[in-house]
Amino acid sequence: MRIAARIAWLTIFLGCAAQPEALPPAAAPRLQDAIKALRESDPERALKLAEGVVALAPQHAHAHFVRGQAHYALADFAAARAAWETVAALDPGNWAWYQSLGDAAFQQRDYSASLAYYKRSLQLHPDPVSWHGAAGAYWELGKPQEARRAIARALALDSTYAPAYISLSLIAEHAGQLEEAMHFAEQALSLGPGEISFMLAAGRLHRLLGRPREAIPLLRQVLDAAPLNAEARYNLAQALRDAEMAERAARVMAPATDP
Repeated sequence: MRIAARIAWLTIFLGCAAQPEALPPAAAPRLQDAIKALRESDPERALKLAEGVVALAPQHAHAHFVRGQAHYALADFAAARAAWETVAALDPGNWAWYQSLGDAAFQQRDYSASLAYYKRSLQLHPDPVSWHGAAGAYWELGKPQEARRAIARALALDSTYAPAYISLSLIAEHAGQLEEAMHFAEQALSLGPGEISFMLAAGRLHRLLGRPREAIPLLRQVLDAAPLNAEARYNLAQALRDAEMAERAARVMAPATDP
């Protein structure tokens, strides 16, 4: 989810800000085609196009940025980070570059660097996404109170930012506060009713709270949308067993045990 969401948002950002007229005539359409390829979930083509633009315009920040996006979509986080470091050196005043660097460093589990990048982004532009990213870095660094405060800052900027509620839900679940975790998961689900991670969190918590019949339809929707999601499969099978539907539970788990 995190990768897909950031690609969708940042391709919109670039579509508005790319300024193709500043590029050589041969490079401008290639950059727009690379952005289009990212929107169409074709990062291999986007990377090839972006590399061509970089060769033609090595000092153009957006060309390197799109190249980094393509690497990120391909889960090559080291290459994405290197591309975005070039972007930040070329254009150090743009907050979006540092937010992206925070994401790449987080994916590399370099949480201290991730936090520093998010803080730099926030110095340039207060944004709920960067505060939420900082919260994740704080959590991984073993600083739960700082994580909660960062989430509060994100929600102060945008009370409808649903991922922040899921983070609050996970923090509460980790502390064993399942009813509170359920409350936050339901808030996220009300803001993003079709989001797989929100349905999974709510379904899992319903099961843990002893409400398997409320869990089953949510977890079934997740598994229908993402058949390879092992967490959804396990939780659905457990919920079915808890609801005394052992045969259905066995059918759900069968694909996971097939050789």
